[in-house]
Order: sequence, then structure tokens, then C-alpha cells
Amino acid sequence: MLLETRFFGNIEVLDEKIIYFEDGIPGFENLKRFLFMEDDDENSPFQWLQSIDDIDIVFTLFDIFRIMPEYNPKVESEFLKVLDFNEDDNLVIYCVANISKDVKDLTVNLKAPIAINMSNNKAKQIICNNDEYPIKYYLYKDLLDKKLIKEVGE
Repeated sequence: MLLETRFFGNIEVLDEKIIYFEDGIPGFENLKRFLFMEDDDENSPFQWLQSIDDIDIVFTLFDIFRIMPEYNPKVESEFLKVLDFNEDDNLVIYCVANISKDVKDLTVNLKAPIAINMSNNKAKQIICNNDEYPIKYYLYKDLLDKKLIKEVGE
């Protein structure tokens, strides 16, 4: 199927790239199908979830493990049941990024990451029980430290 998107233009959607959220995403419960899109730059920590059900909706995802390898969201086992997760499955975790005009204001939501079972394309936004993880975590300093970006003004 051909999808005409607002931000990425026309995209050919392959069934094996469609990610399914059984319950939608909080605030977007009516949106169930998303296209998982990887950056052309394999070193980029960013990915995207483009809604198939509403072409104006796209979420920017951030691979938090690139800057925070110790990130360990604790979740209830019931969340993993929705994903039909087995220990042999390829489970990936991304944080939803909030992109701003000023890169210094770039944040990610550490409290509610997106879990995707890449083995069956089922996904869910999960709420983790770790109190130390904020909803708004500022990335700029970490991105500089890991040399994923250059300092603004250079």
C-alpha cells in the first residue's frame, strides 16, 4: 500500500513493517497501526512511528540505550503479555522524543517507553514503576558527551 505522509512524502508500506498497538497509544487510542521507520544513518539514535490510521501523526523515537545503557524500566508482567513476548523474541525499547526548535530543549519520556516485539510487530507504551525516571528528561548534555551532536554554535 502507498501511504501519503505529511512529513515523509509517499511511502510504500510493507506489511512486515507495520507495528500494531492493540490498545493504541495513550491519548491516541484510536490509532492502532504504525509504520516503524529507521533513519538512513545507521548511527542515528532516532527512529519514527508513522501512523497509518492518521497520516498527520508521527512519533519520534529515541534509542535511550545509546546514552544511558543502564536504563532499566521496571514494568508489570501484564504489559509483556500484550506483546506475546517469549525469551527468544527481539524486544526493543524506545523513548518518545519531544522535538523542539532549540536542540537544548530536546526531551525524552523515560517514564513511559514504547516496547516493540519485533518478532511479531506487537507494541505497547508501558508505564514503568521506577520513580527515578522522569517524564521529561533533557538530552542535550548527554548527546554532546556521547558525541552524537556538536555543540550549538560550533
